[in-house]
Amino acid sequence: MNALRLPLALAAVAAGLALAGEASAGHRSGPRLVDGPLGRPALAGRRIDRDPGHTYAERGVIGRGGHGYRTSRDTTWGDGRVDNTTQRTWRNGAQATRTGSAVRNEDGSVSINRSRTGTQGATQTGWSTIYKTEDGYARDRGVSTSNGRSATTHGDIQVTDDTITVNRSATTGSGQTYSRTNTYTRRD
Repeated sequence: MNALRLPLALAAVAAGLALAGEASAGHRSGPRLVDGPLGRPALAGRRIDRDPGHTYAERGVIGRGGHGYRTSRDTTWGDGRVDNTTQRTWRNGAQATRTGSAVRNEDGSVSINRSRTGTQGATQTGWSTIYKTEDGYARDRGVSTSNGRSATTHGDIQVTDDTITVNRSATTGSGQTYSRTNTYTRRD
């Protein structure tokens, strides 16, 4: 096992130099030798770049036999908005991606959008909006998939001096509906 650790350690240094790129004040990187499955050695590396309003992080693992993956996350924020993209790439070329954003709207509501693409190309997208109502809060949500399935939901909470009422409803892409209302008495 020790004979294998030296070449892997040298490979770790080489990978670290390749990942390092140009150093900056908000930059961290470094390879390390880790124990992989069944105690076998694996090489792990990471890189993090931070700037005001932006962070990029990348990490990867490669094990015995060349199996491994690399994950990158790119996040930006500012002016009431956050955007994030995460991508994982495996050594065989397969990829999976997730994106998301959250925005504070001018009316005070918050909108969130998400999407995900799997290694076989199937996608799922979702959205939601949370907003204040005259007597509580409400949230509208929706989801759809690349195979044609979809649904939308609505939920709200109404608060009075004596009660709290929770309303929920959902509609599927095929037209099925569901609704439910629960009212709770407020205790003094």
